[in-house]
Amino acid sequence: MKYINNILIAGALIFGLVACEKDLPEYETTVCQLNFKYRTTDISTEEVTDDMRVGSHSFKLNSGIGVNIDTVWVRVATMGYLSKEDRPFELEQVMTGEKDAVAGKHYVAFSDVEMRNWYSIPAGQAEALVPIVVKRDPSLETSGDVVLKFTFKENGYFKLGYPEFSVYTIVISDQLAKPTMWATCHLDSYFGAYGAMKHELMIAWTEQAWDDAYIESLFYEYQYSGGTVAWFPKDREYVNYLASWFAERLLKENAERLADPQIGDVYREENNDAVDFTPLD
Repeated sequence: MKYINNILIAGALIFGLVACEKDLPEYETTVCQLNFKYRTTDISTEEVTDDMRVGSHSFKLNSGIGVNIDTVWVRVATMGYLSKEDRPFELEQVMTGEKDAVAGKHYVAFSDVEMRNWYSIPAGQAEALVPIVVKRDPSLETSGDVVLKFTFKENGYFKLGYPEFSVYTIVISDQLAKPTMWATCHLDSYFGAYGAMKHELMIAWTEQAWDDAYIESLFYEYQYSGGTVAWFPKDREYVNYLASWFAERLLKENAERLADPQIGDVYREENNDAVDFTPLD
């Protein structure tokens, strides 16, 4: 029960998306289809973006000190008839050829017996939350992030749904990873381009995680009549205030660092660029 216990106690990172019911074809078979849900509101196949298909889990940001295994929750939905019985489904990794996560090392294999018990659509329901158990391998610090891309594996119950909703990717890291909502909410236009050191300063100065959940709490999702989705600040004056406050705090601390002979330099990113909170157009 080691994985089940970890799933039950892990902090949940819930990603969501919907395939529009208006797009659903008529079904003449009991074999249904599965889609990933990247948003909680309905979107069409034309509206889904690459950013929606990617999530992340940073052990440094999202897990406590000493936590070596954690859970990312992904929502899936069915197309077709409901069933009076539980319907199992399967997941399989899609290899990208670039820093692919290794089963057993970076995540618990989808074929693991305990994990497979969780991969099921409950009777009478059209969707479910799926646990993806990620592991804090030491290589994440020494060799960097890895990519876990996965899709559905067809079985006797389900076939693949729309291609636009058929894959999901989780970037697993032990560094400060760029939150998905940073791009979704266009934080570059408030705080400048993302950087790990900038992210670390924002966390330290505000004592907030600045992860997907926190960023989303500052914004609201608006769906136009044509179906286009946009995110706007709940309190624009507050977000603008934060942008100014970060810039002023950076100037003050950089001056103190330059005056300290043991430091003698401003805050810099890994590429040696100075941290800069100047908004981008």
